Amino acid sequence: MKLVFKKKFVSKIILSVFFFALPSIIFAESGVSIVSENLQETATGAGIDPNRINLPTILGATVNYLFGIIGVVFFIVMLTGGLHWMMAGGQEEKVKAGKELIIWGINGIIIIFFAYALVYIILAALKGATG
Repeated sequence: MKLVFKKKFVSKIILSVFFFALPSIIFAESGVSIVSENLQETATGAGIDPNRINLPTILGATVNYLFGIIGVVFFIVMLTGGLHWMMAGGQEEKVKAGKELIIWGINGIIIIFFAYALVYIILAALKGATG
């Protein structure tokens, strides 16, 4: 009886998440296309060719993509550390392992942001020096 209840409960949760997430999935493209069209119009009005692809554009897109991946990895590490800590059941070794995961995740994201800041400062200085 409890198994049937759990299956029904889980299926209702999945259906409700799908039901509420479906409109955002369907209509997401229209919002992106509107913003993209407006950005291209603004760039054209400012005298910038929006279709020009150069090395800084490619590097910027790559860095943005990598930061997205790094953010997901950071979230997973933090979530895993929190779950280890919560599921420790009072065992000091497991609590310590969970805390260490959280600390390593925070240290990693701090190092990555400092590296990004350093590269940004160096590139800004080089751009200022070369004109």
